[in-house]
Amino acid sequence: MHKEELTNGQSLRGFALATIAFMAIFAATAVPIPLYADYQVAIGLTTADISNTMFTYLTGVALTLLFAGRISDAFGRTPVTSLTLMLAILGCIMFMMADSGASVLAARFVQGLSAGFGMSAVSALVIDCVGDRHLSWGSTVASCGSMVGIMVGSVGVGVLYDIVPNLTVIYGVMIAILAVCLFLMPVVHEPLDQTLSLRAVMRVRIYIPSDNRRLFAVVCVCYLGTWLVSNFYQSFAAPIAYQCFGETSPMAGSLILAAIMAPSMLGGPLVQRFEPKATLAVSMVAVTVATALMALSILAGNELLFMADCALFSLAMGVAVSVSLRLLLLRVSVLRVSAILASVNLVAYAGSALTGVLSGWLLRTFSYVVVFLVMAAVLMAASAFVATCLRAPSEKKKDARLTLSRFHKMKKEAPVKATKAGSAAARQGASAPAPETALEEAPAPLLS
Repeated sequence: MHKEELTNGQSLRGFALATIAFMAIFAATAVPIPLYADYQVAIGLTTADISNTMFTYLTGVALTLLFAGRISDAFGRTPVTSLTLMLAILGCIMFMMADSGASVLAARFVQGLSAGFGMSAVSALVIDCVGDRHLSWGSTVASCGSMVGIMVGSVGVGVLYDIVPNLTVIYGVMIAILAVCLFLMPVVHEPLDQTLSLRAVMRVRIYIPSDNRRLFAVVCVCYLGTWLVSNFYQSFAAPIAYQCFGETSPMAGSLILAAIMAPSMLGGPLVQRFEPKATLAVSMVAVTVATALMALSILAGNELLFMADCALFSLAMGVAVSVSLRLLLLRVSVLRVSAILASVNLVAYAGSALTGVLSGWLLRTFSYVVVFLVMAAVLMAASAFVATCLRAPSEKKKDARLTLSRFHKMKKEAPVKATKAGSAAARQGASAPAPETALEEAPAPLLS
């Protein structure tokens, strides 16, 4: 697999459009969530059907990440991103035409497929476009863009439904946004100029870098710990507003969800000049403290303090996931981006499904205060694990990594070396072919 060397204009244009497409895909997955009550009235959707929507969604995500997480390595980033946008549009159309519980579950499964491709192919396109120079921005979008997209979709539906309470209009607006992104995809310059074989990338596997296992574990722990809290709010933001603070408007739950999601996008860029390991350790402590303060805010009945604490948590979460992902990407080959993203997100989604069930089970017996304190205890253990791993010696020197600039340098030097080798062979009258070039030798061990 080879990567193109993009110009500044191509890089900026690709990053901007890929980011918008990434968020739009996840905004689409959030559209039906506030509308399940309407489906209950309109088509007789049952409570069991609603409970199963998350299972079918996560099944689609897991299948995509497990079997096709690196499929963009075979077909290219932009073609698979276009396919992902088509799947997101198809999911919206299926929801718009749903007339039974089975059709709702099928639509949610299709949205799970689009989310899986989004977390692998589209996020890889974002990172490939920005390269190493602006990796903090790329890692921020790859780690937090989905949450912001979900927030925008959920809040947007709430606002639009108050104005026009019509499902066709709501899905029509989302389809139009996705269609515009799909129409603009040809503007994005494909970052891969040579791809892998489909057989090589379709093997079922979770890619864990053998010489950076500890850092991979740190990233997974950061994702799992922070997603434990943020995913809890996707289900219980509105009930918290109603039951803990006496709110009656649906907008209150949307504002809480916005506070827990939106500031995360600012975390990575704000700390890009700080020492990453120390910043990551501090951010995990901040996430833990913020989660404990949520319990205290509910006990005090102070909604403004609770909202401010949600924003603090979101900012610290953005720092934790984006910095940890950036640390890992700076230690692995540039040719492994999609494999790493697929593996990290597969672990995060699978872990979130399990922790979501456990959190719901706790809430049946205990109050929100107890649940948040339990989450804070889990995050405390996660923070200790991260701090311990970061203090340990590095498993691999950064100099040994195949960077994008080194890859392009080797690519440019290869024809020159081949020409020199051919000239030397001709002078010696040798009939044997010239030796392999350094470019061909270097990436080979990295491909699978």
